[in-house]
Amino acid sequence: MPIHPNSLKNLEKGGGFDVHPENINRKGRPPKLTKDVLNTLQANGIDRVDSTQIRQTIETLLNCTKRELETYSKAKGQPFVVNVLAQHLLNAKDDTTFFNSLLDRAQGKATERKEITHTTAPQSLSELYNAEEAEVVDED
Repeated sequence: MPIHPNSLKNLEKGGGFDVHPENINRKGRPPKLTKDVLNTLQANGIDRVDSTQIRQTIETLLNCTKRELETYSKAKGQPFVVNVLAQHLLNAKDDTTFFNSLLDRAQGKATERKEITHTTAPQSLSELYNAEEAEVVDED
């Protein structure tokens, strides 16, 4: 396969790092790590929220009056999640989907109970095996 002439020009002297060595990134690409963001947040006094705190916040906001929710939705200095949850609770009105999703998040999905009833008495394994053999014989 022939080499394209532009590829050879890139290799000639004066076209790269030999002219501008300051462009060489000797340490490699600088990492954009979440850890850097976390360290900055922690240095500013912002801690991690765990699942227990989220659940407790949701359950507590569900117990607030409308006036309290209005206060929390507009309060400065509150964590953002509190403002957003309070605003959504105020705007939800007749929409039960939002309430259901909050309750599912806080307390887990509701379990469904199904009752199983048998119309016939349970058979022993030998009776079941003999019944299957009889059906096979009948098919031939």
